[in-house]
Amino acid sequence: MKKFIFPILAVLLFSISMYTVINFNKDNSNTNSNSSTQATINNEDTVKNSQSSTTSEKVSALDFRLKDLNGKEVSLNDFKGKKVFLNFWATWCPPCRAEMPDIEKLYQETKDSDLVILAVNIGEDNNTVKSFIDKNTYNFRVLLDTDQSVASKYDIVSIPTSFFIDKEGYIIAKKIGAMSLEEMKSYVNIK
Repeated sequence: MKKFIFPILAVLLFSISMYTVINFNKDNSNTNSNSSTQATINNEDTVKNSQSSTTSEKVSALDFRLKDLNGKEVSLNDFKGKKVFLNFWATWCPPCRAEMPDIEKLYQETKDSDLVILAVNIGEDNNTVKSFIDKNTYNFRVLLDTDQSVASKYDIVSIPTSFFIDKEGYIIAKKIGAMSLEEMKSYVNIK
């Protein structure tokens, strides 16, 4: 009898996992109303677009308020008139960690320009994130989305995910996955 318990539990866990993934994907596909649109905002204030895209449509970046590592509240609207590189990440994510040195290089090259880099950590506490940032001596601004409400608004399903926002507050590009410094620069220079 004990020989059969493990396979039965394994099948049961696999079935529950598949059910959860299928329902999650079905819910997300129902909110995406037009597959030819590269960037839209639906009625629930969720940003949708393809894995790597630029768009000619005017899609406003959704405003949010998050605290930085020093406890100061930051709003996306604070940066109207500047370009914004908005990156969603976590310390436990290998591709996120891999692109961080290039984000730091971009920050160092552009810190006196009109580009603002906001790295939004998803779901981790201040101590974990601050320790990671300090250990790696990163200087770009890090915000904490501990309850993942902003990640939800921006429909983040994979990290890293980055948005490039123009001076008027419109999303001009989205990239899912890690980027090299050259890729970041090409997105930042999109007009």
